[in-house]
Amino acid sequence: MKFRGLGVFMAILTLGCGDAAPDSGPDSPKAAEAEEGSGTRDLLEFGADLEGAVEIAPGVFQTRGTANAQMVTTAAGNVVIDTGLSNQPHVQEWLRDVDDAPVSHLVLTHAHADHYSGSDAFIGPGTEVITHPEFLHNQRYLRELAPLFMARNAIFFPEDTPVIPGFLSGATKRLYPQVEPTRLVSHRYAFEEGGVRFEVIATPGAEGSDSLSVWLPEQRILFVGDFYGHIFPMWPNLTTIRGERTRFPKPYMDSIDLMLELDPVMLVGSHFEPVEGRERIREGLVRMRDAVAYVEAAVFDGMNAGKDVYTLMREIQLPESLAVPEVHGKVSWGVRSIWEAYTGWFKLRSSTELYAEPANAVYPELAQMAGGAEAVVGRAAARLAAGEPVHALHLVEVALAAEPAHRGALEVRLGALEELQRRGGGVNHYETMWLRHRIAATQEALGG
Repeated sequence: MKFRGLGVFMAILTLGCGDAAPDSGPDSPKAAEAEEGSGTRDLLEFGADLEGAVEIAPGVFQTRGTANAQMVTTAAGNVVIDTGLSNQPHVQEWLRDVDDAPVSHLVLTHAHADHYSGSDAFIGPGTEVITHPEFLHNQRYLRELAPLFMARNAIFFPEDTPVIPGFLSGATKRLYPQVEPTRLVSHRYAFEEGGVRFEVIATPGAEGSDSLSVWLPEQRILFVGDFYGHIFPMWPNLTTIRGERTRFPKPYMDSIDLMLELDPVMLVGSHFEPVEGRERIREGLVRMRDAVAYVEAAVFDGMNAGKDVYTLMREIQLPESLAVPEVHGKVSWGVRSIWEAYTGWFKLRSSTELYAEPANAVYPELAQMAGGAEAVVGRAAARLAAGEPVHALHLVEVALAAEPAHRGALEVRLGALEELQRRGGGVNHYETMWLRHRIAATQEALGG
């Protein structure tokens, strides 16, 4: 099997990972700091201080980069779990330096290219390449929509997204890395290699429906890929605003119940350090599960009571006992994700939802009826002064629809965006990067 394309070029299309704070073992200062909101771009330098693989347990090795690779050595051959980025060759080379015996099994935890674009380094004659069946579908649509996701990721991951001229954007589909699995696991698959038992388990979760985990029962180590995201614990990214399919909460909660039954003493994610300690792991898993269950139940109750999605986005908050970092997804976004995942895009609020003309098609007329863009900007400025930046943005959009270069409207937009940025405090990566992008665009429109 060979990839078609360049890992460095395409892996960032589906990265969705380089923006969270690291977690580590219970004795590491980083473990205590993780829930306090460590830097969102720590992955850019993660592992830079190392000169080889790290033995995280007897016979279990990890090489570190933006995405990690793991290898379990056995007397009969090696088993690799995720591969890291192909443009970070040390991630693959350092595992080979540990033991260059044939790789009997390669398990790819999900179809984000930072987890499988280095596969060629490990696949040889007879290597069994294991994925979830959904891997094939996710790999295909991510490839077909590569031009779209490239442009979007340039907003959220500007440091590691190449700028592609528009006339070349279609070429990204041809360059997208692809892998052909030899075994698909939709539930559970066990095998033994060199006296070591491996169990590959379907665990749909925070990074998609195609998530696989690998369980070593003798050592009670669970390799989870990006099941929970990147910080442990954290609120799951049920719908990432960069795009991709919705992740449903029920399979996520079921996967956590399965993990609790396994009772691991170590969780090995594909980003940052392993999470160690039975009680710490159990508490974090229970808190994540119960947080999602709480929000899902509240959304269902609100929907049945006839409340609209925006009301529920404002009202539903986690109790302090279930609070988890919101560095990728946010609870309010989760509310909307759950609502739309189960009921779709038609909210029965207006007949106009059924047709192709959006509300902003009549914004110029609204501005004219209100007395012109200047009058609307005055109201927007008043809303901003009253501490209502989102209301101000709504009004600014009306004014700019009438006069796209209206300086006063741009100034109010800039002020509203900066206020939202201040309120966010840089905690959520996607919110932070989107606001930064819009602020820069507004400053450019104002002339610098």
